[in-house]
Amino acid sequence: MVAAAGSALVVSAGLLLANAAFAQSAPAKAADAKAEASKSANIDTVTVEGFDFPVAAQVGGQRLALNGAGGSNILSVKATAVALYLPSKASTPEAAFAQPGSKRITLVALRELSARDLSSALIDRIRQNATQQEIESNVMQLAGLGGVFGTRRSLPKGSVVTIDYNPATKSTEFRLNGTERLAEPIAGESFFPMMMKVWLGPKIRPATRNALLGIAS
Repeated sequence: MVAAAGSALVVSAGLLLANAAFAQSAPAKAADAKAEASKSANIDTVTVEGFDFPVAAQVGGQRLALNGAGGSNILSVKATAVALYLPSKASTPEAAFAQPGSKRITLVALRELSARDLSSALIDRIRQNATQQEIESNVMQLAGLGGVFGTRRSLPKGSVVTIDYNPATKSTEFRLNGTERLAEPIAGESFFPMMMKVWLGPKIRPATRNALLGIAS
């Protein structure tokens, strides 16, 4: 399956084969995001902006499926690519927020990123998209988020940050390149939905939001 000419996000046939429950009925298109996704030669991945996102993940012993992936302009156009993994398919932000169980957000640096700028951008996005009640209930968690990248100056191109919610510990963990823990886990069930709003919130570009929800844009 190949996208039509122009910018597009294509959910590969690998996603269909890996788990029919998470299958997409049509390609998801995000023209203004200028993100191109193509079917990977490996049927177990979906390629976005040159990065191969696995179609499945394990968090807290639970199998998750790729809900959607696309380019993100959190710092600038084509600075990052992002993917959302859930226990079951969600086509609305509300359905994604409400799902019980483990969840994962994978963020990929498409160029070298300032760690300080990324941290500030994440917090700014949360403040713009979360409710006042959510923010007031997660003051300590937001302070913790501010320190996640505090030990490093930058993230090199190709760096992969995984943001995992584990319901067993009711905490969110940040890892770099699959192994290095960036900070102590951030406790609290209500924090991870706020992180999801960085890419699924009401003030986020529809192209990015729809890409993670597998919706044609």
